[in-house]
Amino acid sequence: MITAKRNLLEMLLKRRQFTGLMELYEINYRLLHKLIPALEAISSSAVSHVSGSPDLHLRVEQRCKFTTMLSLTYYFDSEAGDAVCNPDLRIRMYHDARLAEAMTGRSGDFPLMTLPDSGEPGAVGRKWDGNLFLEKWLVYTLAQGHRFGLDDVIDDAHEASDERLETS
Repeated sequence: MITAKRNLLEMLLKRRQFTGLMELYEINYRLLHKLIPALEAISSSAVSHVSGSPDLHLRVEQRCKFTTMLSLTYYFDSEAGDAVCNPDLRIRMYHDARLAEAMTGRSGDFPLMTLPDSGEPGAVGRKWDGNLFLEKWLVYTLAQGHRFGLDDVIDDAHEASDERLETS
């Protein structure tokens, strides 16, 4: 318990500094790995269902040798009947470095962060805001019981055949 409090204090002292931000990226990577242990098996999308919690939607947007870009969101119905993503985060995972960075994000109409130019004044602080939000949300989703396992993978070919059957 004392070690956890000391680690939290050290992190707060490094807040808004580049080294602290890199530590936050490491924490986010570990949390994402707990949430999505079967990431390599997910070709495009998956949904985590937990009773009493909104479905958590994952979409793999891009997969490269050392990185994966994904989006993570809940879908809610708007008053107009449209699906609203809230929060809606795009995250880049750096597998070789074991880092995960929130790239862009929105919560409702409020932008959590946009991708700032690294040389821009205040860029590290804005990246802190978005990535701290990601960390808190990942902890929350894990506490709710969300996980993306092999059972949650949406097979694109299977989904397309289901849609054809429904329209027939």
